[in-house]
Amino acid sequence: MSSAYAKQEHDMQPGEAPKQGLEVGDDLLFDLESALEEDQGLQRHTVLVGDIGLVLPVDEVSELIEKVAVCQLPNTQAWFNGVTSIRGNMIPVFDLHELFSIEPPTASRRLIVVGQNETAAAFWVDDFPRLLVFAEEEITTNEPSIPSLLRKHARQYFLQDGKTWVEWDFKSFFATLGEQL
Repeated sequence: MSSAYAKQEHDMQPGEAPKQGLEVGDDLLFDLESALEEDQGLQRHTVLVGDIGLVLPVDEVSELIEKVAVCQLPNTQAWFNGVTSIRGNMIPVFDLHELFSIEPPTASRRLIVVGQNETAAAFWVDDFPRLLVFAEEEITTNEPSIPSLLRKHARQYFLQDGKTWVEWDFKSFFATLGEQL
């Protein structure tokens, strides 16, 4: 649009925004972050291990690995698959299906790595992580029917659409497993 056309048709100077009858005032300002939190609730990435819904830690790095070589170690528990190398770091790999006596899925499983450096641990999950939004009223104090080892490391539970999701302390959980090797 030429500047002459803008001036003629819309009474505008070059670089000037069109006036659409909008007024800006203090009453139009609001806290966008608060509005988003109220509308969206608690957003969390989640994974399934059989019928157990796990909430991935929000304060840790999580990475999905599809094809990975796992080096088995002799004389270890069946639920400890061994170690894998991720960018040169040796990461322990756990099979929570085996640990909790859950039938693994028939489709290929995926490996999720949670944490970094010496606190990183990997475990098999049934599918891709999903982003769920939990409302405040979905937090429940009722302890679900989950393995006691997981319950000991649970921070809180969410009940959404009849499914319980466990927010857990993965560092203490995997440290406990490491002590049992």
